[in-house]
Amino acid sequence: MAKTTEVLVAYDIENNKTRTRLYNQLKDVGMIPVQKSVMWGRLLPADIKLAKRILASEIDKDTDKAFVLVSKLSENAKFYGLTPDFEEYDGHGIF
Repeated sequence: MAKTTEVLVAYDIENNKTRTRLYNQLKDVGMIPVQKSVMWGRLLPADIKLAKRILASEIDKDTDKAFVLVSKLSENAKFYGLTPDFEEYDGHGIF
């Protein structure tokens, strides 16, 4: 069985159509939205490469910004209002 890796993608894209298209493509890869322009997911190596290709093809290098962070976020992070699996949580607890 292939091993998944936690990935965080953040982007700042001016064009609404491009931003929506990127959002939908990253969702199709298996990522879930954490904030407006931040997505998280446990991805296979091939899906990480695909997410990077999607970003490279969608961003305008003159006006847009984006990054991909490969990490073990659930082991190292403090979560406010989200469970370690980034599911919605009604409280404001710290995990």
